Parts: sequence; C-alpha cells; structure tokens
Amino acid sequence: MIRERITDKEATCLLILFLLGSSILVGIGVRAKNDAWLAGILGVVFFIPFALIYARIQSIFHGRDIFEITILLYGKVFGRILIIIFSWYSFHIGALVLRNFCEFVHVESFPETPLIVITLCFITINIAAARSGIEVIARIATFCLPVVIILFLLMEILSISTMDFNNIKPILGNGFSKVADVGFSSFSFPFAESVILLGVFYTLKKRESAVKVYMKGVLAAGIVLITLTLVNIFVLGNMIEDYYFPSYASFSFIKVGDFIQRMEGTIAISYVLTSFIKSSICLFVACKGIAAVFNLNHYKFIVIQTGLIMAYFSLILYDNIEEMVDWFQNIYQFYAIPFQIIFPLFIWVCAEIRNRSEKRDQSGKGKKGV
Repeated sequence: MIRERITDKEATCLLILFLLGSSILVGIGVRAKNDAWLAGILGVVFFIPFALIYARIQSIFHGRDIFEITILLYGKVFGRILIIIFSWYSFHIGALVLRNFCEFVHVESFPETPLIVITLCFITINIAAARSGIEVIARIATFCLPVVIILFLLMEILSISTMDFNNIKPILGNGFSKVADVGFSSFSFPFAESVILLGVFYTLKKRESAVKVYMKGVLAAGIVLITLTLVNIFVLGNMIEDYYFPSYASFSFIKVGDFIQRMEGTIAISYVLTSFIKSSICLFVACKGIAAVFNLNHYKFIVIQTGLIMAYFSLILYDNIEEMVDWFQNIYQFYAIPFQIIFPLFIWVCAEIRNRSEKRDQSGKGKKGV
C-alpha cells in the first residue's frame, strides 16, 4: 500500500482548522464570562506540554500511525483494546462535531428542515473526503485556512463599532479558581482533542516536523480563538454565556451605515469549512482504527458504513440543543481525560522506555564489534 505524505505547511493548516472546528462558533471558556479570554490562554498553556508529548510520540515512531505504534508496544491483544478505545474517541468526536454543525444549521437557518436531512447531506461530503485520503484533505485545508483567516479579520474589523471595551472589566472578578477551572475545560476542548491527529501525522515527511507543526498550529489556533473570544466579550459582555453560538450572535450586531449589516452569515461560512475538516479527519482516523482492529487491507472499505453510523449516532446523542450545551460545558472535560491525558501518557512512557532500550542495545553491539 502506498504511503501518503503531507508537507509541514499542510499539516499545520490541518491542525489549525481542526482546532478551530466547532470552537469558533460554540466558543471557548464561556462559563468564565468576561474572563473567557484568560481561560483560553490558560487552555493553551496547559496544553503545550501535551503537544510536546504528542509530537514526541510521532517523532520516536516516525512514519508509523498511532495504531501501528500501539500494536508494536503492547502486542496484538492489548494493543487492539487500546486501538478500540482511541478509535471510539475519534468516532465520538466526529459525531459531536457533526451534531454541533447540523444543530446550528437547523436552529439558525433551516428550522423547518428535519435534522436528519441536514446530517445526511453533510456526512456525504465527509465520506467523500475520507475516502479520498489525508493528502486530499490536507490540500483542501491549505486552501481553506486563508479564507477562514481573512473572513475572521474582516468580521472583527467591522465589529469595532459595536464593541464596548469596558465589558472586559472586572478582570478576575470571580477569582482565579473559576478561570483555572474553565481553563482546563478549554484545554479539553478544543486543544487536547488534537490527540486524534496522532492517527494522521505519520504522513509527515521529516522526523523533526511534528514538534514544529504542533507548536505553530496550537499557537496560531490559540491566537485566533482568544481574539475571537475577546470580540465576543466586547460585544456581548457577560451575556456571552447566554448564547448557544456567541460568535454568530456578536457578528449579528454589525452595522455599518445602512448597507452593511446582518453579517453573521459570513462566520457561518468559516464554520462550514472548519467543521468539514475536523469531522472528515475524525472519520478518517476512526476508519483507520477499525481497519487496524480487524486487520483489513484498506480502511476505504468501511468509510461509507462508518460514516452512516456516525451520522445516526450524532442524531441520538442528545434530545435537544440545551442538553448538548450542558454536556459540553459540564461533563465533556472529565469524559475526555482518559483519551487526551492517560492514553497518550501511557503510550509516551512506554515509547521512551523502548527507545532507550534499543539505543542501549545498539550501543552494546557497537562496543562488541570494536
């Protein structure tokens, strides 16, 4: 089977759009209200050590995906159990992103259209992208990222007239402990979700690329999300927590003269692009994991079936949008701990032990040869 390869630039674009995903519309740190931007900064700071761990795993086993690494470290039986756990997480995140996007379209644009119709339309595009492979998704991401950034800059500039910079006060009005708690939530969503990309970055051409990609991608996405959060605070103030989609709400206030207004549809374009990239990556990785568990020759054989199951699962996740928001804000950060923290730490520690053992063995053989 021919190995796919992506450049550092393509990988960075993939990571940035993956991290922006649903978070550009749902927002980060909204429970901290006017301190949400501080929670976002803490989320980035908390995640940087884990970004280095994710990159280190990929660097040690350059050219191998997380499924091959797991089998290599833990054997076929226990390794497959870990693969099932990781594949489930990727599948679940894909379903969550799918439901978030379709719920947004349903609530804001097509309230009379059944949710299942919107879901099937979107998953069809995801299936086509996942079957095309990660190289194609990466090229699409490289094209989409400048569009998303330009739209963000345009909307933020147009929002200046609606901003009240006093909304950011008082800073730390609810204490640092509240910000730290919400900062951990920002760590979980969206930054630590990039653990899923361990199933993608085996395609990097150079061993040292993983650290550069993770650092550039996380910092760039962090800047975009924190800036967007500040705009939402300046426009909405403490009411930021009252909106299901705060970015969409804040941009709806844009009004320049009598001819530029109701510009929130522009942020929806960005949301379509980022959600498409994130859900397509999740579907791709989930299919790769399933193929590894059942020792299939190629993951493409199961993309359509997995995509349709993901679509159905997204429909039964919640009864309504209120339940969706409550789960994200109060439960998800704890649910994600095994996948985002325990699993990669487990892999990393064993990888380092194996790596040092191999170097020691090679050094011993070299001395005997002398």
